[in-house]
Amino acid sequence: MTPKRYWARLRADIDRPLRRGAWYHVKKLGPREALLDVLGEAVDVPRPLLDIISRPPHRWSVVPRPKNPARFPGVREYGVCPNCRERVPLTERLASLRCRHCNEVFDVAWEEQYFQGV
Repeated sequence: MTPKRYWARLRADIDRPLRRGAWYHVKKLGPREALLDVLGEAVDVPRPLLDIISRPPHRWSVVPRPKNPARFPGVREYGVCPNCRERVPLTERLASLRCRHCNEVFDVAWEEQYFQGV
């Protein structure tokens, strides 16, 4: 039997080396914490601070810009590619986007209320 794989992304603004909206492979899923693979490094994150899914992500995350953005000034939100974590400014409300980095096309998860109130 093949072990189940999981992916996780932050749902809170915490001090961890994870990109907002980006999905990461879960190396180990414990009752209180998850160990995520972040660029080859294992990073532990409390489970309540994560969205966890059991299938590979297949839609762009829509992330509100941070309060003091150095990147994408003047843009209200940006998208994060579910495949490679590339970030792009969202200036139009398109149904799908092609990633300029990995060249994959994915739908945009406009209806998700990801990271609201941050």
